[in-house]
Amino acid sequence: MKLFLFAIKNIIYYICAMFVKVSRSKRNNKVHETLQIAESYRDENGKVRHRILLHLGPKDKFLEKDVDTLINGLLRAKGLTLLDLDSQIDNVKSFGQIWALTHLWKELKMSQIIARQKKKSGIKFDLEAHLKSLIFNRLDDPSSKLKLLTWLETVYLPGVNKEEIRYEYLLRAMDFLIERKEKIENHVASRLLNLFNQQLKVCFYDLTSSYFEAENSLVEGDIRCYGYSRDHREDKEQIVIGVVMTSDGLPIAHYVFPGNTADRSTLQEMLSDIRRRFKVKDIQLVADKGLVSSDNLWHLINQGYEFIMGEAVRNSKEGKAIIKEATAHKSKSQETIYETIKEKVIKLRDGQKKTIQVRYVASYNAEMALKRYKTRINRINEFLELVEEIKQKTIALEDKYYQIKSVLSKKRLTRFFKVNLKEDNVEIIKKDEVLTEEAMLDGWFIVISNTEQLSKEDIIKRYKDLKYVEHGFYELKHSLNLRPNYHWTEKRIKAHVMVCFLAFQMAVLFEKRLSGIKLSWERAMERLRRVVVVEWENEGRRRKGLSRVHGEQLEIFNEIGSSKPTLLSL
Repeated sequence: MKLFLFAIKNIIYYICAMFVKVSRSKRNNKVHETLQIAESYRDENGKVRHRILLHLGPKDKFLEKDVDTLINGLLRAKGLTLLDLDSQIDNVKSFGQIWALTHLWKELKMSQIIARQKKKSGIKFDLEAHLKSLIFNRLDDPSSKLKLLTWLETVYLPGVNKEEIRYEYLLRAMDFLIERKEKIENHVASRLLNLFNQQLKVCFYDLTSSYFEAENSLVEGDIRCYGYSRDHREDKEQIVIGVVMTSDGLPIAHYVFPGNTADRSTLQEMLSDIRRRFKVKDIQLVADKGLVSSDNLWHLINQGYEFIMGEAVRNSKEGKAIIKEATAHKSKSQETIYETIKEKVIKLRDGQKKTIQVRYVASYNAEMALKRYKTRINRINEFLELVEEIKQKTIALEDKYYQIKSVLSKKRLTRFFKVNLKEDNVEIIKKDEVLTEEAMLDGWFIVISNTEQLSKEDIIKRYKDLKYVEHGFYELKHSLNLRPNYHWTEKRIKAHVMVCFLAFQMAVLFEKRLSGIKLSWERAMERLRRVVVVEWENEGRRRKGLSRVHGEQLEIFNEIGSSKPTLLSL
């Protein structure tokens, strides 16, 4: 009976859109099970319904020999037998997600751009197959280049002969990519903009860092450097990665900088590059406070850029003064947006002072204010409890002092407490003025802008859309496994990042196509993996079968504009 259920559910689906249904009823305190063959259909309202096509009879009376006869009768039309499927299947490979990625690959016209760029490269091996393997692997099961060869054993990748995929060719394919970074990246960006009928008018820019796991000695001029780590791994060398996205969250360009690069030092180079590559003059920049500097503000104004940028409130007397003004105008509602126009004096690197006029837009959220306040109070209470524990220890006074200082730093509370080592005790002084000021800032952030076209509400909304870039960094670092990066030459490091970025662009396209059913690309991949290809030998011939595409899987294919896979697809 188990053989029957397995074969019907996983083999008959290859032939027709039917399924086996077990109908249960209770009579005389006993459960009776009846086997039926049913099919799914949609009624006039579009709802999924089931109808019974054939009653097979009571399950316990459906003899195994009848099962074999039924299955073989259905399979003979395909030239198969139950014996073939039961004893000779030697491969089951996931295929549904690969079919979807292949559709997106075609939509981005990746084959054409690779073929054009390959012409003068002198490459003789199947370059597209190697690049497709690198990028699809990053989306399906991100792993090292060596493990990628194992991954190829688990998926059915049309047009790719896994026997021809070689590690050294994968590295050469990466070299090809990075040597033609601008042309390939421009092509993909243009396709994305065309597919969604967009023009590059708003440019979101942010940076992140990625550290290295492998222990390789640094050399002079190494792109791997120690610097400010967003991952709180100052003990590891790293690189800095910048990403440019449109207002609708389409990633169009990326940059890789040495690990000790200051964020603000990259802005002017990026803007000049984007203007040149995409032949646009009027760009509105949206960026976080880490990119604000006097020289950058002066450059933006002189070059005719509009900008919306964060203001570092805690380090700005101007910002704190505006929050005080805004607090006086705060409404009783959950959110308040306050605007003022002020002159800002900036001091350039060469010592010159300039005066510019900017809009300051302050935004307040009561829920966020309460959350930040509670978090800070909890950290302070935890710190004070640990201080008491340390003070009770039978260790030297100096050791207590250093332990308390260490805890203060780990809790990120050094701004709020001062720790002094006295002759007979460790003195903890709470900075009440600083805490009061911090409480005043809770729930507020400030944006500066020179745009005249947007309302204060629209300025705040656009600034908050930086979340697209932040989400993108999460995808790069976690879903697509930007790290660990085992490469150590600058060329290969940049090539690895580019593979991840191209995969990220495909993931964004995938998810935007799924917006109608509100499904993430990762969930879609998970569901599509259940569509599998089976392979076996029959009468000296290699045969293939394809599992049924279920309703939800069919819905995903429809949303992305792809046909469903069939046996002819293999």
